[in-house]
This record gives sequence, C-alpha cells and structure tokens, in this order.
Amino acid sequence: MSELASGTGTMVTPRAERPEAGPGGAAATPAEMAPLEVTDLRTTFVSRTRRTEVVRGVSFTLRRGETMMLLGESGSGKSVTARSIMRLYGSSAEIGGQVKLGGRDLLDLPEAELRSVRGGQVALIPQDPTGALDPLRRIGSQLTEVLRVHGIEHTRRAARARAEELLRTVGIPDPARVATSFPHELSGGMRQRAVIALAVSCDPQVLIADEPTTALDVTVQAQILELLADLQHRLGTAVLMVTHDVGVAGDFGGRIGVMYAGKLVEEGPAADVLSAPRHPYTKGLLESLPTPEVERGRLRSIVGSPPGVGEFPDGCVFAPRCPQAVASCHESDPPLLRIAPGRGAACPVANPPRPVDSAEPGRAA
Repeated sequence: MSELASGTGTMVTPRAERPEAGPGGAAATPAEMAPLEVTDLRTTFVSRTRRTEVVRGVSFTLRRGETMMLLGESGSGKSVTARSIMRLYGSSAEIGGQVKLGGRDLLDLPEAELRSVRGGQVALIPQDPTGALDPLRRIGSQLTEVLRVHGIEHTRRAARARAEELLRTVGIPDPARVATSFPHELSGGMRQRAVIALAVSCDPQVLIADEPTTALDVTVQAQILELLADLQHRLGTAVLMVTHDVGVAGDFGGRIGVMYAGKLVEEGPAADVLSAPRHPYTKGLLESLPTPEVERGRLRSIVGSPPGVGEFPDGCVFAPRCPQAVASCHESDPPLLRIAPGRGAACPVANPPRPVDSAEPGRAA
C-alpha cells in the first residue's frame, strides 16, 4: 500500500485506496463516482462595448482517478474552459451551464463557500509558476498558509512539517532548504514542483493542470509529467490537463477532448483519437506533425486560420477550412455525436449513419 505521511505523524491513505460510499453507506454507483460533471458550459466575457462568447456549450464527465486532456491550438478555449470551472474570472465573465462537483453546482455557490472548494476539492496547477507564487514570501510560508486555511493542519509546527513532506513528495531532494527559499531562488522545474505541491496539499478530488510543462525543457517536462502520473496513481485524483502538445496528450493517456473555437469537436480514449481521428480538424492537427516519413520542408498544414474570438461563422465553425465540407456544413453547427462506444465527434459528414441490415430490422449493421 502506498501512503503519504502527514505533518502530524499519521499516515494519509490515498483516495484511490479509500472505499467510496454512496447514500446510506452503500457502495457508490458509477454516477456517484464522477467527481466532476460539466454540462453545457458557456463563458462570455463582458465589457462596456461588447460581449464575447469564448466557451460555447462544453460538456464532459471526469471520474475518480481518470485523466482528460483538453487538446487544441492557441485560442481554442481550453484554458478558459478550465478556469471557468473554478469561476476564476470574477465579474468580467458570465458563466452558464452546470459544473457539478459531488452533486453541488459550483456555478451556484456563494463566493465564500466557493473559496473553500478552490484549493480544497478542486485545485489548479497554473501555466506560469513564477506568476502563481508570491515573490515576497518563502515557499514554506505559502504552503503552510494553504494547509491552515483549509484546516488540514491546525498548528504552525504541524503545517511546517507537512509542507516539507509535500515538497519531498513532489521530488524536491532538499525540502527543508527549499521551504526557506524565495521563488526567484529556484529553477523553473523546482518552481513548478513547488506549485504542484501547493495544488495537491489538500488532496483535491480534481486537479486542473493548465499547460504545466509549457516553459520547461524536454527533460524536465518528462519529469513533471511522470510526477503528475505518480501523484494521480497514489492519490486517486481526477486530472483535467490543458495542452496544445499532441505528444504530451499521447504520453499522459486517458481521454482526449479536442477543442476548436470554444467547442469540443472530438472526444474519446487518447490512443483511439490519436490513431484514428474521426473529425477533420483532429486529422489535420495530426497530419501537420513532423514525422521521420515526412520529406524535409514539406510539412502539411490546415488551410486558413481559426476564426477570431467571438467571430464565429454560421454553421460548423471549421467548415471554411475543412476539405470535407459540404453545403449543409455552412447551415447548421453539428453537436458532438456518439459515433462508437466512448467516442464522439461533431461531424456527420466524416461519420455518416451506418446502414441498417435489412435481414435484422432495427439493428445497426
């Protein structure tokens, strides 16, 4: 049994090894095992002169211990989706739909109650650790504050011991020294590990990682991904990771949700989506990657450019760039259709309905 030591000297059993119970102590049903259910999430930024819809009807379910990657190019709405779940935009954005965590809709919670959820039940690993850490406070001080605010530890001594244990857990070899260091005294990789320690300090149900390896070199990037996978295995945490890197999405596994212009256009197991894409946009992304078989200087690209933020055309937003587009694509925006068990794609042209076998009416061939 893998265990994490707490600052009080007791042992913390990882969530993956804790028995889940439903109402009345009965075994939890599959629905109850889903810590995060996002339904028709919509985010609109509001200013004095305009309203700009950035996230347009995103829905997915993330179960305990599961990983989901939000994959797409810059400006597709990945990070806004992730941050909207935690309501981090304040009064500058209107967020609609439902974001249920343990049966509670986070979009309906009062701000005071939401503060206890952030960091405690849902935690964020931001893209820029330098900007996320307070430059005027030592790393240990920032960790102990989180532990005491959320009631994990009640004394300074216990919180300091737990902070050092967390730093050791994320692979920092000299946690006592790092705990007394300021952020500018650490390398980029060490700062990212410190931010991960902050994120997992309260054993959250859901961990949102917003491009956690963007500013790191390839070697450190691999170490951080390995660390996240190890922590997920030990704690049983559900992970929602935002990335524009197809390689990272493939390495981390789980499920992939491909985003384009604020919508999910394809979803499914990572291996299936990357080996047999069912949406023209996903196929175009994969074909643009450099491989040993591609002749030098002849990388393929997707024709045209993504639409501007809030400037979405009628019909399917990818139709102006799509090699498979037909007239109907410019008339209606297709929803995410179930095309196979565990697979969805928002393209009826690339995934036409299967014919019905005349010998067995009512059954798909």
